[in-house]
Formats: sequence, structure tokens, C-alpha cells
Amino acid sequence: MDRNEFRNAAGHFASGVTVVTARHGDTDYGITLSALSSLSVDPPMVLICVNRAVPSHDAIKNSGVFVAHVLARHQNRLAGQFSRSAADKFAGVDCTRSSAGPLVIARTLAHFVCRVAHTVPGGTHTVFLSDVLHADAVAGLEPLVYYRGGFGRIAEEPAVVPVRQTPLPAGLEDDLVGSGVSPAAFRLGSFYQS
Repeated sequence: MDRNEFRNAAGHFASGVTVVTARHGDTDYGITLSALSSLSVDPPMVLICVNRAVPSHDAIKNSGVFVAHVLARHQNRLAGQFSRSAADKFAGVDCTRSSAGPLVIARTLAHFVCRVAHTVPGGTHTVFLSDVLHADAVAGLEPLVYYRGGFGRIAEEPAVVPVRQTPLPAGLEDDLVGSGVSPAAFRLGSFYQS
């Protein structure tokens, strides 16, 4: 598989943007990731994927705890700040210290304080399967979205207004079901307009 073709195809998957913080020794670490996923509700778990070449990887691995922050639309500057190497990535960032150790960034869309339960190697990365110790979210903010190498937002589609609904011709519904096309989608596409 050609790496550039893979990277291009993978870039077509829109995802949220997170900053993951960790603390090891007396040093705070932070990294921007798009690889966060909820894993389980019972028990509450999430997973993150971190490149083994970055300093945050070893901080998470050695401390066993991290905080994953889901960024809001207005926080694209933070995403950029934590995606680059810097002596102090936390300069100018409003934070508090969690009881688990890592810093909690203020005014993010949501955050999860996590303890690593299992690690799984995968190519250049490690997958950290983690128990959620605490979670919090803020209402009324829009998420920051990562798509094809850039940041964006979720745009609402215009409301669909029914113009007319006509029954499908005899036998067409059976043909559509057999072809894998939903009759409801066919009706919507054929007889509704936005």
C-alpha cells in the first residue's frame, strides 16, 4: 500500500480534535491528537493512539494517567500550539491541576481524566485502552473538526421541506430493497427538495 495514498484516504475521515495532557516526574506534557474514541460505557473507557516517537508517549506510558480534552471550535490555536515541539507548550494556557496529576485545560468542550488499563502496539503508535475516572462537558459550544489536514466546523444542513410525496410505482420498492437502496431514501431523493 502506498503511504501517500493511504494518508490521503485516511484524511477523508473527519474527526474531533483533542489535546492530551500528561505529567511525569516534574514535567507537564501535551500533544494534539485526532485519535480518541469512546470504547465502553460499562466500565467507562476511551482509547487514544499516540506515536511512540513523541515525548508525550513515554509520559503517558510511565505515569499511567492522562487527561484528554475535546477542543471547541474557537480553540484551533490551542490545537496548533500543542501539535508543535516547544519548550513550554502550556505558555498562556489557562489550566488547573487534576487530582490525578495532569493539567486540565479550561473551557474545552469536554475532558476525560483517564487511567491506562492496557496498551497495544500498532505500527508506529501505541493504543492506550483507558478507564475514565472523571468526565465533564460544557453545553453550548461547537466542536473543532479535523478534515483533510485542516481545521473546520460542522455545518448544519438546511431543513428538508416536503414538496410532495408520490407512491412508488408497483414493484419498484421490491427492486430497490433487492438492490440495497432504501425505498425511503429513494422517496426522499426523488420527491423532496431542500
